[in-house]
Amino acid sequence: MTSNISTNHLHYADAAAAEERDSAWGQASALWQQAIDLCDDSAHEAAYREGIARCDAAAAVDRELASIAKRVLRIPTLETRKSDQLDFHEVAVWSVQEALRLAYRLHRDVP
Repeated sequence: MTSNISTNHLHYADAAAAEERDSAWGQASALWQQAIDLCDDSAHEAAYREGIARCDAAAAVDRELASIAKRVLRIPTLETRKSDQLDFHEVAVWSVQEALRLAYRLHRDVP
């Protein structure tokens, strides 16, 4: 029979994985940390630390993409705001090309 502590850390791990699938990096990372805090198994803990590292790396990429969008495309945020006026932008093709070049370089530089 699985102990309560084991069940709790597995519950947090499941929730973290779901948040990760939704690209909610901050929430996922916090849930991975909660799983670590309740975990007494080094194998699970190592996997949870990998989850935090994945989320941190993905969040860094998202921040960099948002920065590219802001600087090059003049799009203030990549967050969905549920408004056509705020979510759709007219941009020049040369700006899109430059943004894609920068994103490609970012992809090459990320391990």
